[in-house]
Amino acid sequence: MPTTSPLVSFCFTTYKRHDHLLATLESIRKQSFIDYEVIVSDNDPQGSGRTVVEGFNDIKFKYFPNVENLGMKKSFNKSVQRSSGEYIVMIADDDPVYPDMLETLVDLKNKYPGYGMYLGGCDWFCTHHEVAKLYGLKVGTNTCLSNNHNLNYMEAFAPDEFVKNLFSFKIFPHYLWSTGIVKREILIERGGVPDYGTPFLGDYAYMSIMGSHSGCVIINKSLGCQTLHDENFGRNQNEQLVIAAKNFPEYLASKMSYLKDWPNIKLQVQYFIGIWIVSHLVFLHKYSEDKGNSLAKAEKEIFAIDYMKKYRLKYFIKRRFPIIHDQLVALKLKFRK
Repeated sequence: MPTTSPLVSFCFTTYKRHDHLLATLESIRKQSFIDYEVIVSDNDPQGSGRTVVEGFNDIKFKYFPNVENLGMKKSFNKSVQRSSGEYIVMIADDDPVYPDMLETLVDLKNKYPGYGMYLGGCDWFCTHHEVAKLYGLKVGTNTCLSNNHNLNYMEAFAPDEFVKNLFSFKIFPHYLWSTGIVKREILIERGGVPDYGTPFLGDYAYMSIMGSHSGCVIINKSLGCQTLHDENFGRNQNEQLVIAAKNFPEYLASKMSYLKDWPNIKLQVQYFIGIWIVSHLVFLHKYSEDKGNSLAKAEKEIFAIDYMKKYRLKYFIKRRFPIIHDQLVALKLKFRK
């Protein structure tokens, strides 16, 4: 380990996605704040990512081939083990960050010392019109910032409040873990990147667990983007949706039940994943070529789970009668105001 550790470590996992990895590493190299290192753990045992990383010819960029394909979560945690920064950025190989990302977060840390996580907003970036159409987005950049606050609005949250606001989408309409920094000691203490049998919702598990330790400070500013393309995880892993529905709430309970408002947070978590599962299943029926046994089997198992049973009707309406569903949601929101 070097005698002088960097302030921030970017922790990657990658597997045979050279173009995406190259673009994301390029985005890091453009950072205006330069006290960082980059740790890339390659799940390709043949080390196909080596040429991409070592092509930068930069001692900050460190390449490690895994001896076998460890899977996404274990490879991420390998990168954490190999890192030495005081703060960690967990980052997917296809989610580039903006040049002022680190500078913004470090400034936020200096203004609000003592918190465990500092988080910015993000964008969605659609590469193809077919993908954009599936998500109801436009080709190119789509903002995920809050419309309830001005640009660059900052707010500090205590642990309970952060988790509640995260799962009720009162901070941002979408979150990206790579637009935040977490204290390394907290990440290690909380068990590293959450691993409960599937990558589904791993970023939300990560952000909620890390923020539940000593709170989080947010800034309403886009610091990076999630790339939506044909190779995104989640479109052909139907069996893992069942694992997510079963394990996500239980895993969070094992990590956060000490929070004073956990009974209410638990209900919010169940509501969050219920709505997410319904939306993702509807999306898969639009996207997936497999609309047969695999998806039908997953649906049956998911809606047999106790807390998911009440979402069966919502799923039926949203899938079969989307216009009526949207009208009902709009009406419900209107009466809440």
